Amino acid sequence: MKKLRTVLALALSMVIMASCASQNLTKEQKMAEKSIKKEVKQLKKDGWKVAPGNLALDLQLKETYSKALEKDEKGYEKYVSGEAMTVGETYDAALFQATNLAKLDLAAKIETEITELIDTKLGNKQLSQKQAASLAESVAASKNLISQKLGRVIIPVKMYRDLENGNVEVRTIVYYSHDMAMDVLKQTMREDLEQKADDLSKQLDKILGF
Repeated sequence: MKKLRTVLALALSMVIMASCASQNLTKEQKMAEKSIKKEVKQLKKDGWKVAPGNLALDLQLKETYSKALEKDEKGYEKYVSGEAMTVGETYDAALFQATNLAKLDLAAKIETEITELIDTKLGNKQLSQKQAASLAESVAASKNLISQKLGRVIIPVKMYRDLENGNVEVRTIVYYSHDMAMDVLKQTMREDLEQKADDLSKQLDKILGF
C-alpha cells in the first residue's frame, strides 16, 4: 500500500494533460508513464494480479491518477478517495470487505475536512468551545453512517494476490464525488444535530453553507 501511495504522490506532483495519439508526450507525461511501468513491474513481482474482466494493472493506475487529478469548475478536487487492503478466504469476500473499508477511509477524509473547518471557526471565535466540541462529536459519529449512505463508488483499483495459506489479499481504491459526499455528511449530521439542539443545526448550516 505504501508503494502505491508513493507512486500516486509522484503522479499528483506532475501536470498531466490529455493528449491525442498524434501529439508528442510531454516530459512530465513520459515520467508518469515510466513511473507506472516501474510500479506495475514491482506489483507483478510482488504477486499482484487482476481478476478476469477487470482492467490491467497499468490501466488501473492510469485511471486512478486521472481521477485524482480531476478538478471542478472552482479548481477544487472533484473526487475524494479511500483505499484499503484486506485478506479473505475468497476473492469476492476480500473484495467486499476491502471496498467497505475503503469507503470508511473515504468517510474519514471527509470527517477530517469538516473537523478542520470547525477548528477554523473556533479559532476565529465564530464558535464556542462547547459548540465546536458538539459539532466535532457529531462528525465523528456520522462517519460510519456516511460510508453506508454513499451511492455507487468508482473503483479503479481492484487487484489481488494469493497467499501461501490459501487466503486471498485484495487491494482497492475507491473514488466518489466530493460534492455528493459532502451532501451525505450534511444530511447525516443535520439529522443528528436537530435531535440535540436547534442552534447547533444552524451553526452547521453556516459552516457548510446550507
